[in-house]
Amino acid sequence: MAMRVKLTDSIFALAVIAIPFDAIAGLKSFGELGNESSFYFFALAMGLYGINAAGASVAGELVERPGGTLVWRTGAAIVIVIAISALWNATEISAARFHGRDGLAKLVTSATVVIYGLALALLTRAVVLGRWYARLILPVCISAALCVGFGLLEALDRAGMSLPLYQTVNSLLHAGSDHTVQSWDGTLNLRLIEGWDKRLRTVSFEPPSFGNFAGLAWPWLFAAIFITRGIRKALHIFLLLAFTAVIVGSQARTGWLLLATNVVAFGLLKFLFLPPDGRVPKSATFIGALLLFVVVAVIIFSAASFDEVIREAVVGTSVSDLSRLAYQVTSIRMFSEYPILGVGLGQFAFKAISYMPDWGFLSSEVKASLRFTDAPWPNTYSLYARLAAELGLIGLFGWISIWIALIVSVRRAGLIYANLGRNVPVVAYPIIMNCADVIVTGLTTDTFRIPMIWITLGAGAAFSARVGQLAGGALQPFTRPIPSQTYLMSSRS
Repeated sequence: MAMRVKLTDSIFALAVIAIPFDAIAGLKSFGELGNESSFYFFALAMGLYGINAAGASVAGELVERPGGTLVWRTGAAIVIVIAISALWNATEISAARFHGRDGLAKLVTSATVVIYGLALALLTRAVVLGRWYARLILPVCISAALCVGFGLLEALDRAGMSLPLYQTVNSLLHAGSDHTVQSWDGTLNLRLIEGWDKRLRTVSFEPPSFGNFAGLAWPWLFAAIFITRGIRKALHIFLLLAFTAVIVGSQARTGWLLLATNVVAFGLLKFLFLPPDGRVPKSATFIGALLLFVVVAVIIFSAASFDEVIREAVVGTSVSDLSRLAYQVTSIRMFSEYPILGVGLGQFAFKAISYMPDWGFLSSEVKASLRFTDAPWPNTYSLYARLAAELGLIGLFGWISIWIALIVSVRRAGLIYANLGRNVPVVAYPIIMNCADVIVTGLTTDTFRIPMIWITLGAGAAFSARVGQLAGGALQPFTRPIPSQTYLMSSRS
C-alpha cells in the first residue's frame, strides 16, 4: 500500500511536469485529451489512487483527505447543470449532425473532459496537501525550465541558427503540426511558408497554449522563492527571471495578459486584501468596491464599443481577430435565443453556421472550419462565450461563482491561520492568483481541458479545508510568528 501511494505521488508529479507538452501524437480515441501528454500520467495516477482507496476502504483504514467535500459539491453542481441543459435540449441534440459527428457523442465527450477535470481536482487535494513543494511547486518549476530551454532553441532557429536535432525534437513535440500542407484542403500552410507568425510556443501546441500554461505556472515559480533558501532559492530566482523573459519574448498575448494579472493580483493581496501578517487595512473594503466599479465600467464600455471593434476587424488585415469576433458574435446570437440553459454542452459547432453573421464568412479560417471535415473544430475563442451559448446564464454565472467563492475561501483560510499567531501560508497566494488567472483566461480560451484549472480547484479546496481543521483545535496560537514555510514543507505529518 505504501509503495503504491508513493508511486501515485511520483506519477502525479511527472504529470505536472508534462502539462505544457500538449501537442504529442496521442491516441485519437481519447478525443481532445489524446494529445495532452499529462493526461496519460494523470489517468494512471487516478487509477492507482482509486485502487489504494478501495484497498484502504476494504481494510477499514480509509482516511479522508481534507477538501473532498468542496470538490464533490462543486462537481455535483457542474454535472447537474450540464444534465439539465442536455435534457432541456435533448431533441435537438439527438438530431444534430456536423462533420460526421453527432450531437450526443459530442455531449458525452465534452462532459467526459469536465468529469476528468473534477477527478483531477480530487486527486490533487489528496496528493499535494503537506507536500506542496515536492508534488506541485517543484514539478511546475521543472516544467517551466524545460519550456525555457526549448524556447531558447526555438528562438535560435527563428534567428537562423538552428542546432542539431532541433527539427527532429520539434516534430516529435508538435506531432507534425508544422507540415507545409494543410490536411483538410490540401493548400499550403502560409503561416509556415511565409513565416509570418514569429511567436514562440516552446513545447506547447501553439503560442496561446504556452501562454495559458505560463500564466498559471508563474505564481508557483514565484512562491518557490519564498519557501526555499540558499542555492536553491538563487536557482528559483534565476528560473523565474528566465521564464518571465520567455513569456514576454514569446509575443503570446494570453501569456502577457496572465502575467499582468499575476502581478496585479499579488500586489493587491500582499498590500491590501491578504497581508502576510493578516492585518487587513481598513481601506480594503473601499478599494475593493472601487475595483469592482472599475471592472463593471470596463465591461459596459467594451459592450458599448463592440460594434466599432467589429467594424475595425472586418476592414482590418488580421484573419485571427476576424475569426475570433465572428465566432463570439455567433455565440451571443445563440445565447439570445437560448438564454437560460443554452443549447447544451459541446453543441456550439452544430449550430454555428445558422447563427454566423454574414461578415464572418469573410474569414478563411471560419469558412474552412465550417466546410472541411478535417479542419479545426469551430470554437468560440472564449470560455465565457461558450458557457453563455452552451449552458446559458446558469452555466456562465455558475462558473464565475466557483472561482470567486474559492478566492474568498482561500483568503479566509489564510486570515484564520494568520490570526493564530502565524504568517499567512505562502501557498495561499499562488492559489488565489491562479483563481484570478482562471477568471481572466476565460476571455481568450474556451476549453475545460487545461489541467491547471482543476489543479487550482483541488489545491484551493485542500488548503481551505486543512486550515479549517487546524483552526478547529489541533493548532494552538503561538505568541510569536512562525515562518509560513514550515506549513508548506514536504512532510507526512
